Amino acid sequence: MNKKYPEFLKPYLKDAIAIPDPEALSAILGTKRREAEKVVIRTKEDLAGYKVRTVFCTKETRELEKELLKLLSSYATTKNGKDRVLTLTPSLSREELQTRFKDVRESRKLEEQLGGAKIARVREIISGAAIERMRFGQSPLIAIRRRGIEAELKDFYGEFVQVEFLDSTDKARELLQKENIILLIGEGDAEEGVLDEPGIINIDINNLSEPCEIYPEFVINSFVAKKQAIEAIIALLAEFATLKDSYLFKGIPIENLEDVLGLVEKVEMGNGKAEADAEPSFDDLIYRYEEELNKEAERIMQSGGGVEEFKGYLEEVLVNMVDALMLIGEDKDVLWECAYDNLDSGLPFEFSRVPLQRLRQGYNRKKAERRYYKLSEFAKQLERHRAQVSTAIEKIFYLDFMLGVTQFSRDFKLNMPELSEEGLGVIMGRNIFLVDEELSGGEPVVPVSYSIGKTDLGIFGAAPHPVAILTGANSGGKTSLLIMLATSVILTELGLPVPAERAEIPLTPLYLYRRKMIKKTGSFEYSMRALSRIFMREGAKVVLIDELEALTEPGAMGRIMAAILNYMPKDTIAVVITHLIHELLPHISMEKVRVDGIESEGLDAAGNIIVDRQPMFSHIGSSTPELVIKKLLGRVRKEELKTVYEEIIKVLEVERGEGLK
Repeated sequence: MNKKYPEFLKPYLKDAIAIPDPEALSAILGTKRREAEKVVIRTKEDLAGYKVRTVFCTKETRELEKELLKLLSSYATTKNGKDRVLTLTPSLSREELQTRFKDVRESRKLEEQLGGAKIARVREIISGAAIERMRFGQSPLIAIRRRGIEAELKDFYGEFVQVEFLDSTDKARELLQKENIILLIGEGDAEEGVLDEPGIINIDINNLSEPCEIYPEFVINSFVAKKQAIEAIIALLAEFATLKDSYLFKGIPIENLEDVLGLVEKVEMGNGKAEADAEPSFDDLIYRYEEELNKEAERIMQSGGGVEEFKGYLEEVLVNMVDALMLIGEDKDVLWECAYDNLDSGLPFEFSRVPLQRLRQGYNRKKAERRYYKLSEFAKQLERHRAQVSTAIEKIFYLDFMLGVTQFSRDFKLNMPELSEEGLGVIMGRNIFLVDEELSGGEPVVPVSYSIGKTDLGIFGAAPHPVAILTGANSGGKTSLLIMLATSVILTELGLPVPAERAEIPLTPLYLYRRKMIKKTGSFEYSMRALSRIFMREGAKVVLIDELEALTEPGAMGRIMAAILNYMPKDTIAVVITHLIHELLPHISMEKVRVDGIESEGLDAAGNIIVDRQPMFSHIGSSTPELVIKKLLGRVRKEELKTVYEEIIKVLEVERGEGLK
């Protein structure tokens, strides 16, 4: 966060980022939720030491990351758990990723320890954890009598406080007309008589940086907003001893959380959530006493009593009202004046309303003063537990996230990858988005094994060339394989398991160029500029490109692609899908580039192409034209046309066979 925020907000911002809680950030910073999410991501980038765009280096890569995170976020049961997923950032640090992998393994162990039924109960409790949108309450009004303090207050509290300079008696009287209390910070004896009024709180100048004294309502509301989350944590730790001793919650004292919850409930009762215990308003008190006096007046009249008897009762009531209205000094006289002004007017009895205004203001200010001292004390008690509460809340939403990851891993058959130095490969890998369709009733996904560069996966025939060209018919699974490789890299660098039985993934920046981007832009210049990023940055990288041929005429495009492949930067691993293999072959270095193919197994009874999704290494896959001609040949009856089709197939097969010689 480069922007300067008031100092007192920093612990609250830190909590909101760690949880994460974009809603609270949005409210505190006065920004839109999307901007708050960016603050979370930027802070995580700073902590990880890697920016998203320097790890996932193309727009298409980042779009694919968002698709993955959206899918994973559906497995979290809370809003904040989903936010935890959606604000994940990648890392290229082995140490950091091994820590993330360890957390995934620990979560799996925890799930095994508890078992299915208990995990379901855990997730049910977690689903009740929530953080409400925070209410700020009334901004504190601070009066100062010495210049120079304004800057300090504004630096620490920003626009969250009102600061007034008390330079005269008139200014003091003006401030006293306001309903809210005044926090007085000053020195000397000037205007002491004027300022000796209810609702004026003297603050030691050394306590300016204590929010519990300056802005206790803000401190308290930050805890009140987290009440449901605190309740869920207490319920979890009380019901599951295994969780209490787990790697997540070990050391978090449930007793302190219960104390916090008790304080929060007391605050809520005092704020009117339990109406019977709330202090009555001034007008309610007046109406109540008037009703009591009129009932007694009727009784006196019915029993033959007179005005003097009523006055005696009135005096008793007024004495009680002095205490109830917290009156001192001249205000007592005002109350008697209000009572006797209308006494000669007969029944129903009513206090004179004009003098009551002064008493109302005094009562409200005293009431506010009492509330301030209560809130300040509550705030100090709560603040002692801030670190423990923040940690516990972060942990419960992290648990929601991790349990979501374990369920996601189980549904999609994900496994932890091995970190590689020089190669990229998967054993029995599957496209995670096709698996999602399969889980919804779609076609079963065929797993494939594939590697490029040097790996220890032992995939037969996969020579350790750093660059591979992937060929084959349309709809053969080339793009699906490319996306499977890309998602495996993305998930690894997010610290998550991948869709394969085994995988070796290099920790390098990823450059994915999807076919839909090429079609969307339709610009040769734009695409060449996008590809140039591969060469402008030093160091190892993974490059995955899906069909660039539509950008210009095939002969020229073949030579351009050959130049790109031949001059791939050192330590770069690349897979490129193309139909222009014959235009490429005369111009590429076969020492560096391997050509693989997804092959047709023939045609079914209906004439549909049967494809083996597993690529064949060092083999040009059947092109779509070849397969289409074979399909047509099976249906033709005229001998002359059959001869033409057979000759075309022969030419295509010879061309394919000679391609790798």
